[in-house]
Amino acid sequence: MTANTLKITYGQRENNQRAARERLRRAESGEEFEEQEAAFVLNFEDLDDVERLMRRLNLQLLDIVASERPESIRETARLANRDYKEVHRNLKELEALGVIEFTTDGNSKRPILRDGTEAIDLSITFPIDTDTSNSNSRQETSA
Repeated sequence: MTANTLKITYGQRENNQRAARERLRRAESGEEFEEQEAAFVLNFEDLDDVERLMRRLNLQLLDIVASERPESIRETARLANRDYKEVHRNLKELEALGVIEFTTDGNSKRPILRDGTEAIDLSITFPIDTDTSNSNSRQETSA
């Protein structure tokens, strides 16, 4: 995984928190290490959010944003061969999930992966940690 890859996880809050504590301990002791930057980790604790992310049309848009780097929502719609309003709605959903963001250039909004990342790594681990599986919110964690 490259340093600027957005890692999306499900049900891994405890693991991500443990990794953050370990990273902090190592940094405080002066150790040098290469590890996933906290800004590039997004953990979902709600299966509904995972389902929204995993919709075929949303995955298609993520692939286009990551690989084609479109300059606008309109260009994204053209590349997806889909209606502008539908693409706009799906991109806003991905923004609400925390996976993409928009930069503004004049009158157009450009969809980009969160925090300028260039790729996405999706990890779902089963069995789900029972301490976190009852939560209904998306958690941004340090891992």
